[in-house]
Amino acid sequence: MNAALSVPVIGLTAQELVSSALSKFRAGDTISTRAALDAVRRTSPACQDSDDDLVELIVMTAIGKTMGVVFDHRAR
Repeated sequence: MNAALSVPVIGLTAQELVSSALSKFRAGDTISTRAALDAVRRTSPACQDSDDDLVELIVMTAIGKTMGVVFDHRAR
């Protein structure tokens, strides 16, 4: 039986959480800010950084990896 335990992520910085969320993508891919925020919040529900702070990290990380960004996080 292949069962993965859900282990809370403790001690990761917001930058590490964002980098982990974007690690599944490659250069040239387009990243949704909503999807990236949701991935960070699922990974670390206790993350106290604001959505705006996380979006800034998402954009800076994505640009550094030559990814496109779709700003759809406010369209909820």
